[in-house]
Amino acid sequence: MWTRSSAQWIITTLQTVESKNLQRINICQAIVLPKEIEEMVCQEWHDLDRLLVQFWTSHSIRPEVTYVAQKGGEDLRDHAPSLLPELTRRGLVDLV
Repeated sequence: MWTRSSAQWIITTLQTVESKNLQRINICQAIVLPKEIEEMVCQEWHDLDRLLVQFWTSHSIRPEVTYVAQKGGEDLRDHAPSLLPELTRRGLVDLV
């Protein structure tokens, strides 16, 4: 089930990390995405996008987003350009 709290939880966790010790960011999303994503969910992912760009800029940490490919449905790879626009535009995220 798609919950809007997943991106917010990731943001909160990353904001509490001692960034000088952080070497890698791997986000795993094993969810099925609906065809239309709520505006609030998009905003939370855009906030995450900005935070991950900051980690890249300040610490050269390239985020990796792991997802489960869905047969016949849409998955995170399909939505990455709209959910993580700056990371995907700059080619700063690895989707695996």
